Amino acid sequence: MRNLVHFTFCLSFAFSAFQAHAGDDSTPNRIRVSQPGAAEAENMRHEVREHISFTYQKIDLESVSATDTGMDQLVLKEDDGVAEFTPPPSDEPTGFKAIRGDDPGFNDFQQVGQGSVAYEWMGAYIDNELQNHVVGYAYVINGGGAPQHWNADGYAQTPEDGNLDMSIYTRSFVASVTKQITSVATVKILDAAGLSIDTYIKDYLPAGWAKGNGVNSLKFRHLLTHSTGWGQLWNTLTEEEQEDWNNGWDGLKYVVSLDAAPGSAYSYKNANTALLRVLIPQIWVQMGGAPYTEVTEGNHDLIYLAYVQNNIFEPAGIYNVACWMQSGEEEALAYSFDHADTGGIEHEIHLGEGCGGHAGLRLSAYELAKYLAYLRHSDEIVTLSQLSLINSQALGWDYADDGKYTKSGGWFSTYTVDLGLNESNGLYIDLPLQLNTTFEYQKESRACVAMLPYNVEASLIINSEYEGGGDISPCGILLDAFNFAAN
Repeated sequence: MRNLVHFTFCLSFAFSAFQAHAGDDSTPNRIRVSQPGAAEAENMRHEVREHISFTYQKIDLESVSATDTGMDQLVLKEDDGVAEFTPPPSDEPTGFKAIRGDDPGFNDFQQVGQGSVAYEWMGAYIDNELQNHVVGYAYVINGGGAPQHWNADGYAQTPEDGNLDMSIYTRSFVASVTKQITSVATVKILDAAGLSIDTYIKDYLPAGWAKGNGVNSLKFRHLLTHSTGWGQLWNTLTEEEQEDWNNGWDGLKYVVSLDAAPGSAYSYKNANTALLRVLIPQIWVQMGGAPYTEVTEGNHDLIYLAYVQNNIFEPAGIYNVACWMQSGEEEALAYSFDHADTGGIEHEIHLGEGCGGHAGLRLSAYELAKYLAYLRHSDEIVTLSQLSLINSQALGWDYADDGKYTKSGGWFSTYTVDLGLNESNGLYIDLPLQLNTTFEYQKESRACVAMLPYNVEASLIINSEYEGGGDISPCGILLDAFNFAAN
């Protein structure tokens, strides 16, 4: 069992700190999560830092290979032509490999597995789908617990915004991918507390919260599988009632006061996993391991971040994860591809605004891939039985079928443009006559994590809408790329 790391949270609005440690802390890690003030937040997106340095066992990637296709050409779908394929020029990520004791290991993978994957072809498929169609993207493909192929292209911040190239180390807003991480954290803390996903949530709701009919019968399982009935209830609410419903503390308090229908058919709703941002701290406080002795509106998201940092990310060597852009980190802005000249925006959620649970975490493609490697190939984050529960019950996954598990995230900011006004405030008249001269476009952040057959994991982040405003599924791209490259 690992030692609880030494950690400190520094907040710009309160000059206070707390510390907790257990066991041998002769070589403690220090976790620092700082929320910037307005002036710092304005300047941080123009700062560029060197790549993060990780000190983990480096794998000789040249000595291991999952497959050798012997192919060096790729047929492109757009022009039906043939292009010579060469590996991308991205910096090599620090190797990481963590194998379970009962895992056959990478060297036996080809003999044990039922197939193999051409990692380069999987990457080439992703590049062909996204290159020159989005402002920036990055991905990492793991095989056997180690990075096998990776690439990044485009801008994290365009020249007008800071001129930062996208890289596999660039952090971006991963939106609902946060739900998958929250689900893992929930399973882990429930097990540590001697509870299960079939434990009722009623004993872990804040004191004083009114509970609607059926809420006393809600289990953690219902939150994790979106079977609370709240998704269906939303559609019956008035506009005024829907305005009171949100994913912050007060909004969740309102949701809990409404009726629930445990065991209802799946109906996706952010409030289900947002509420776990309150329940995880409540359990941690009752266990006696939390940095506070009471969960409040003012500290619940901070306690959530502390638990996830210390028990999910730190075991995988991932540090300083937050929901806002941080000085000293490579951070991506969100763009519209067709209107990149309008600039990027910061997709972030600050403390007190609903950070974590359902959405908000900012991570890089490299960090997501590393998280997946340690989640699947080690017991540093969860045990094998806990992972089996997560996968078999599709806890936190959007898609769980045929040995493939994916979770996508998307965050959208919508803008309206009037193309009908000329410089003299007159209307341009085109034939055929079109009276509606306005249209909407979105600045988007998208992400996906995928756990796939043959010991493959993959992560993908995209920081804009697709060219032409077309709909895009990052998880769909990863699944199609895997199917294209697997044999």
